[in-house]
Amino acid sequence: MDANFAGTFRPDQSTAVGRVMTRICIGTDSRPDLVERLRWEIAQDIELRRAGLTDSVAPDVVDRLINAHNEQVLEPSATALGLITALERLTDEGIVFGFGEGYGVHDSLDGVIRAAEELMRQGRSIDGYCFSTVADVERMIFEQRLFVGFGVFNEHGEGSTAIGSRVAGAFREQGLEVEWSGTSEHRIQVVGGYAIPYVDLPA
Repeated sequence: MDANFAGTFRPDQSTAVGRVMTRICIGTDSRPDLVERLRWEIAQDIELRRAGLTDSVAPDVVDRLINAHNEQVLEPSATALGLITALERLTDEGIVFGFGEGYGVHDSLDGVIRAAEELMRQGRSIDGYCFSTVADVERMIFEQRLFVGFGVFNEHGEGSTAIGSRVAGAFREQGLEVEWSGTSEHRIQVVGGYAIPYVDLPA
């Protein structure tokens, strides 16, 4: 059974608590961000307020959700470890990545561009990029399938398809199941269950 769905509180895009739990499963939001997300959900939902959920209890609720998640997910899944390792190696090799940094493609690319600019300020060379939107990463939790876009920032050097081949190759080197047509018209798909213990990000 998928560890993300083994506990009392489960990811569920149809409920406020379930949506926060989805973000905990992904693991990229800081605890303060999760608290603010839950407070926003409370403000939008009169039934939550009637049930006694208020701004003041949001931090305690988030902590309870995090603890419930970590009771079930004791260590990263093989897919999670493979993805994290592959993306770190791709960065070292000049392909910057964005993982759930924007709801749409344009927002995601903005995040990728910012990351690329920071690496270039450090004297690193950038050949291309890969990214998954917030929707892609959320979908991964429920469907065990991550869609990864890729491309280049300019027409010099390697083309988009070559970047895609490098990205897919990095995933396969980590033992991940990869589905891809081999063309720039289709995104790369990584198939497998993604689960990681939640660790609060530094401010």
